[in-house]
Amino acid sequence: MTEDDEDSDNGYVERRYWLDDLGAGAAAALGAGSFVLAVVFMALLNQIGGAQTGTAAMPAVEDISFEAPEADIAILPPHEGAPAWLLNAAPFRADPGTPLMAIVLLDDGQDSHATMRALDWDVPLTFAVAADFGDSPSRVEQVRHAGREALALLPFGYGDDFGRDPNVLRRGLSERELLRRLRWHLARAGEGIVGAVDGQAGDIARDIVALRMLGEGLAADGMLMLDSRSDPKSLIAARMRPMGVPVGRRTTRVSRDALPDEAFMALTDAERHAFTWGTAIVLVEAGTASLDILADWMETRSDSIAIAPVSHVIRRLRRGPQYATN
Repeated sequence: MTEDDEDSDNGYVERRYWLDDLGAGAAAALGAGSFVLAVVFMALLNQIGGAQTGTAAMPAVEDISFEAPEADIAILPPHEGAPAWLLNAAPFRADPGTPLMAIVLLDDGQDSHATMRALDWDVPLTFAVAADFGDSPSRVEQVRHAGREALALLPFGYGDDFGRDPNVLRRGLSERELLRRLRWHLARAGEGIVGAVDGQAGDIARDIVALRMLGEGLAADGMLMLDSRSDPKSLIAARMRPMGVPVGRRTTRVSRDALPDEAFMALTDAERHAFTWGTAIVLVEAGTASLDILADWMETRSDSIAIAPVSHVIRRLRRGPQYATN
């Protein structure tokens, strides 16, 4: 071995064991520093990736409240704290694909005895009772006791059927007075109603200010609203729906003095509407003749359409146009 070779071997040893000269403490510090840099690098990489995918701002899993989606609302009982139109709804079950038709009897007091006889029918009719005659609360109680849904029949303007009711809902009233009159009618109708229907659509049905006030009152009480469409330019549905009031618009109407052919034609039109769109709402002015015609139609009507309480028809409507449009 030459001297040069020996020097070369000594240099190799010196280079190989230079870490030993640093000592254990320095080596540990170097290792810790490498670990910290690795952690910082991984955190930075995760932050960049999260920003790109939109997950960087997501809350922790324990902060997320998961809730199972609600099933078909038309067949489930309402949960505690639900609005009055759901809490007071009559029990009803139907296949989601079955067309639904609501038949609402308008009891304005002219022939209430005929209206009450319809409570014995084995059909889930809906009864709208006017508040401005003596035994309105007891009539609503009879309706509810029979397992049927009840509405308050509101005078949206003056008409022959309502006389000169001092609590008529009309234009030109202050907000406080208009709401007082609305609540008078709802209170007179008694406990357990699901909503209201305009019985005499005057010019208030086109007054956006008055409809806003009435809509706020109905929404606060958890009531639904039926637009009778007595006024073809009525804005009831257009103004109240955006306020959170469940609104249904009548499909056809059978007047108290309608001839049998006219009444059957109106009911047939409602059937077509239900077949096409999934729902229909029929208003029937209560009277001996109109109810006799309705009873005859019940015996011949198509079984493929289910007669349903009005609240269930409106639930179907609120699910979207893919299920029904009215």
